[in-house]
Amino acid sequence: MVLDVSDELEMHDQLNFLAHHDALTKMPNRHGLYDKLDTLCQEEHPFALLYLDLDRFNVINDSLGYHVGDELLKEVASGIRAIVPKEGYISRIGGTDFVIVIENDPLKDSISSLADQLMQHIQKPVTVQDFEIQITTSIGISFFPEHGKSKLELIENSRSSLYHAKRQGKNNYKIYFDMKDISSYKKYILDRDMRKGLINEEFEIYYQPKVNTDGVLVGAEALLRWNHHEWGLVSPEDFIPIAEENHFINDLGDWVIKDVCIQLKKWKEKDVTLRPIAINISPIRLMKKGLVEYVKQQLELYQIPGNYLEFEITEESLLKSDITVLSTLEDLKSIGATIAIDDFGTGYSSFKTLREIPADTLKIDKVFIQHITDENKVDAAIVSSSLHLAKGLGLKILAEGVEEYEQLEFLKQKECDFIQGYLFSKPVVLETFEQMLQTGYLSPSKKKLSKKPEIERRAFYRFEFPYRVLGNMTITEVKNRKVNLGATPILIENISLGGIKIVSLLRLPINSDMKFMFAFTLMNELFELEGTLIWKDDAKGDTFFYGVTFNLTVQDEDRLAPIINQMSALQHATKQIPDTDFVYEDSFSYLRKLHS
Repeated sequence: MVLDVSDELEMHDQLNFLAHHDALTKMPNRHGLYDKLDTLCQEEHPFALLYLDLDRFNVINDSLGYHVGDELLKEVASGIRAIVPKEGYISRIGGTDFVIVIENDPLKDSISSLADQLMQHIQKPVTVQDFEIQITTSIGISFFPEHGKSKLELIENSRSSLYHAKRQGKNNYKIYFDMKDISSYKKYILDRDMRKGLINEEFEIYYQPKVNTDGVLVGAEALLRWNHHEWGLVSPEDFIPIAEENHFINDLGDWVIKDVCIQLKKWKEKDVTLRPIAINISPIRLMKKGLVEYVKQQLELYQIPGNYLEFEITEESLLKSDITVLSTLEDLKSIGATIAIDDFGTGYSSFKTLREIPADTLKIDKVFIQHITDENKVDAAIVSSSLHLAKGLGLKILAEGVEEYEQLEFLKQKECDFIQGYLFSKPVVLETFEQMLQTGYLSPSKKKLSKKPEIERRAFYRFEFPYRVLGNMTITEVKNRKVNLGATPILIENISLGGIKIVSLLRLPINSDMKFMFAFTLMNELFELEGTLIWKDDAKGDTFFYGVTFNLTVQDEDRLAPIINQMSALQHATKQIPDTDFVYEDSFSYLRKLHS
């Protein structure tokens, strides 16, 4: 007997193919990728993993339909095949996620060049069913074995880098950084301790007052702070992105809502005049079901009218203006809460969005307020136009970051409704804000609030460098526990036998339990000196000044003292200081470039 099993074999081959390949692009799928990575990890040959995700692809599906989206994915897949070397392995592991594996001991420079080529090719306009479409991609990169020795570790680390690239503005790539410097070490510690910090009540709310242009208190914004047991008071700019990555942002947001309601009840029981409190809502929380029900539950539990809550949403939230988001915002308004659009003008808001979103207030970002009194009238025109727009739409408008009396006068003349900024008050602790509620009025300060710390006045002669000197620092000890980290770049402004003044992008705690090592070269002599941070002050942009006190040995002092004297003599003689790593460009831009 002869039995023809050709159809069965063909079906078996098809099923086997579909089990390990994506049906749309015919590329290997997640299972195929896992098999490939398992083999490579076992062979222990170095390779690179590039994790690609198409930016804002949901806009294509929502506006043009999934059939157009599928065709566009095929075009993207074809473009990736054309760019990636023949020996490269390409897979689509779901949605808009592609993973590329490059073997044969890849160099970081060549992988970075490949990432650039991919981004440039993908962003070229393509025509799909008569629609000309332009899209971009963000890429995260990790290397075996440097960034992980298992498939899951490598994929997770490259995804982490991908999200970092998206936060930097999309159409960008980032190489994974592990715990080799202070910044990544801090991120690891905060990620590890976040849930425990909420349980141990390390989080607290600061309140930044909102006033009208006459100084009458009209409310406040609730700002979350973390009193970490090692890093001190941690800024939301440090821990909020981590909370969004590890999906803890929803728990933090709900905690803020509950705590604000508790405080409103306490003030009500004390017969303190209540003012609305604004709470920032993450786009992730806005998309998750149950927000309105949770808010109603807290309002009923603590017997607080809904009009004492305002929810601030960013323009990133507005990009997700689908039925779910719009319905959530409408439901929040139905229980009495108001809606404010935060950081207006810095993102992608359109007039159409303003028409659709049921907002009550626009908050003009401080980046426009800072320069409204300068000779360059661009920002003044933007602010004036925003005020006119808000009035026409029946919205209130609040100016953020008001720090100078002249800015207040300008905004007052333009009939701005509300003011928020250091001219009236920085964010304050609960007890201080309660006193403000009882007073009901704040006076503007005509002087700048920032001043040079008294502790900067050292007992030793301090030499001011003609230009800042490049150095690096690392943490060597935390609470008597030794740590082994790589170096982070710093710029040194002045030096004495007592210590140095440095500029850094890092937010660091002024904590005597944290010991540092500072390394720099002066006149061809390398110094590696132990020290502790003793004060901190804001510098330009996102940079900070730190005062460092040295813990010098007698040998270190004997080496450093004559170098300082020689540099001082050369400077008095108007001669150049040789063999020293001076940085001649803007400190903020230079440090940004090193960290990018």
